[in-house]
Amino acid sequence: MAPLRWAPAFPAEVCCGPGAEMKNRTHVVVVLVLLAAALGQAQVRAPVTVSAERWTVAVDSDQATLSLSREGLGTVLTEVRLNFRSGRGLRRLQNWSVEGKGERGLSIRTSQPPSAWFLELAPQTVRISSTSADGVLTAKAPAPPGRMVARLLDLQGTPVKWMMTEEVKSGYGGDEASAPSFLPGTNPDVMYFALGQVASSKFHSLFDRKTDSAIAFSEETFLQRGLREPESLETTIPVPGNTTIRVIPDYYTKELGVPYYVPFDDTAFPKPPVVWASWDNYYAEVTEQDIVRNTDWIADHLKSYGLNYVRLDDSEDRGKDGEHYWIEKWNAKTFPHGGKWLADYIKAKGLHPGMWIVPNAYAGAAEARPEWYLHDKNGKLVLDYSTPALDSTNPEVHEFLRKLFTTLDDWGFEYYMFDGEHALPKYVPGVDLDRLYDKSVDPLVAYRDRLKLIRETIGPQRFIEGCPAGTPLNGIGYFDAYFTGEDMYPSWQGQYNLFSSINANAFLNHIVVYVMPGEGIEVGPPMSVEEAQRKRVPSVVGTARTREDPVKGFGTTLPEARTLASYVSLTGVVYTISSVMPELPEDRVKVLKMTLPPLPIYPVDLFSRGVEMPMYELFRHTTPDDYIHNYPEILDLKVNAPAGIYDVAALTNWRSWPTTRSLDFAGKLGLNPELSYVVFDFWGQKLLGTFKGKMDVAIDPHDTRVLLIHPLAKHPQLVGTSRHISGAYSIDDLAWDSAKNSIRGTSESVPGDDYTLWFYVPAGVNVAGVRVQTKAQPAVAAQHELAGNVLKVTFKGQAAPAEWEISFNSGASK
Repeated sequence: MAPLRWAPAFPAEVCCGPGAEMKNRTHVVVVLVLLAAALGQAQVRAPVTVSAERWTVAVDSDQATLSLSREGLGTVLTEVRLNFRSGRGLRRLQNWSVEGKGERGLSIRTSQPPSAWFLELAPQTVRISSTSADGVLTAKAPAPPGRMVARLLDLQGTPVKWMMTEEVKSGYGGDEASAPSFLPGTNPDVMYFALGQVASSKFHSLFDRKTDSAIAFSEETFLQRGLREPESLETTIPVPGNTTIRVIPDYYTKELGVPYYVPFDDTAFPKPPVVWASWDNYYAEVTEQDIVRNTDWIADHLKSYGLNYVRLDDSEDRGKDGEHYWIEKWNAKTFPHGGKWLADYIKAKGLHPGMWIVPNAYAGAAEARPEWYLHDKNGKLVLDYSTPALDSTNPEVHEFLRKLFTTLDDWGFEYYMFDGEHALPKYVPGVDLDRLYDKSVDPLVAYRDRLKLIRETIGPQRFIEGCPAGTPLNGIGYFDAYFTGEDMYPSWQGQYNLFSSINANAFLNHIVVYVMPGEGIEVGPPMSVEEAQRKRVPSVVGTARTREDPVKGFGTTLPEARTLASYVSLTGVVYTISSVMPELPEDRVKVLKMTLPPLPIYPVDLFSRGVEMPMYELFRHTTPDDYIHNYPEILDLKVNAPAGIYDVAALTNWRSWPTTRSLDFAGKLGLNPELSYVVFDFWGQKLLGTFKGKMDVAIDPHDTRVLLIHPLAKHPQLVGTSRHISGAYSIDDLAWDSAKNSIRGTSESVPGDDYTLWFYVPAGVNVAGVRVQTKAQPAVAAQHELAGNVLKVTFKGQAAPAEWEISFNSGASK
């Protein structure tokens, strides 16, 4: 560095004249400051950068910070600081001296206090070492919506088997449709989900949805999301001698075994639909009258709550041998007005029509176009759902499918359930591959090309659900939802297929596809076999084993209905209902109203929990009380929404006797053990009180207690609503105004139905006033009642968002 040259020239009045001594001193101080700045600029050290194995570490010695980035991922950590942990907290290490160590290493020495650190870049890891067991890194980790907190596959956990669609049958996928997975070693009884950008002391990893890459920090890492920077995580990484930061590329395809990874585009469907489907209570004997009857009821009672799709599930076009034609031979006796009329009727009620279809098969050209079809090695037609199966390597088949779906789309159908949906030449051993139209095309390529053509024909606004009959998830990227379980039946035991589907496949949901866990939940009350024989179609009830074995009963109890609705709503999967809707009593309708619609929820647990026993074991050899499964005891939905930052904990009793469980806030939910929490019982619609550390929860047989757990504030706070199980849906805006001693918010409600808000109010605080209004109505009547610490405010639902404000006396804390 060239020597600094400095020759100051003072004006004469600085050296002599009035006040010269004071002026001289002032000028000398200014000069010294300028000199110090000049020296500082001269000694600024250039940043040190090391790049290797797709990692880059950039060190700013003057700021005593570094950043870590990864090719393809971008910044992993920024503003990284080195610290020592002492009895008085973290002490930041300053005065860095940095030098490279070979092509992949970097050493940092500090002098205040003295320490040495070493970073080594390996293909998928960065190893960080420190001379002190009390070393701690603090940093910011970018975590926008596309990079979410996660629990990753724990290879040291209990091994389980993941069946890619549960319906694994001999000859239809076999071992190719399964992959190993593991229950986590920590909290295997808890299943975590997220609504919004969340964090927890139990989550130590991130998943980047765009690149299918996971970022794994140590189990001691603490990730905290700040209010001022919601798309960044304040990251604290203890370095007890050493630690690693690991990137796992191709996490879904290589680690979990998913055959394809395409980030799910939810532009057209930002949250999953709510579907009423005819199958579980009508089967192949459903009629136009049945669809109309249920459609009318849904439009009158649940459309305003979010039930928006009505799906016809089979029966409309079967031929004499059970074969299907789709658009040509609708049954004039059971569907006298045809498909277009039915779709128009459903749409006229403000709902969306859907239908079941097997696009792999079509009976209408088997004689005239034999080259369109698959044959076995004996020359016979291969059947899919009693219907000749098409050869999708034939371009003429593609043209037929384009015509078929153009017609259905013109009729007005907006939802399609594709059944028997897999690459038949690959998964059906009997297919004669030598008779394929184009033997050079990989069957999976042909399969995906066929799906691409259908998607291009109907466009992105049509919802497609795939039911792949036990084979791998080869349609990812083209399907909006996957049916991932076995058929459900309208009884508690028959509903276990839904729980198994969510248990095994929730990690797919909203990441690559929405999970469709079953044809529909049954929330109708229990009824005897004799009653069912009067009310249900013969294929459901019989003395011989049919679709539903009479000894297992029909319907569900109210606690069972609550559990079904809780599991579907709090996991964010497609919400399907199969009950005969006009027969539902009011208490069952209320269960649906309080859990509709599903929200844009994401899984945090990115692994399968598997299914311990095949479902036939449950149906044939055991009961729910001795059925072995890996179902969670707790669903923990972490919420970060306008309604606040809190947890919704759902505790389920899977057995047929009452139980009481201790809920450890820190151990199970990752909450701060130093804080107290306000707990609201959602199904009981009451405040349970304030708790610190843990609480005991009594649970009835087959019931689910849903608790909204908020950190205790020093002022009145919203803790629950009557509208939705999440506590978040319907709340558009919420704020405490300390200057006015008031809490105000904006709520979406259902016109004419009661809407209730519950608040926790500290002791000694009284209500000064309650105001509710809309833009069209300056004063909406509201009732309020303050009993102890509980304030209940109720008003009639409004067509427009309702703005409300509750004022309190001066005793409310600011």
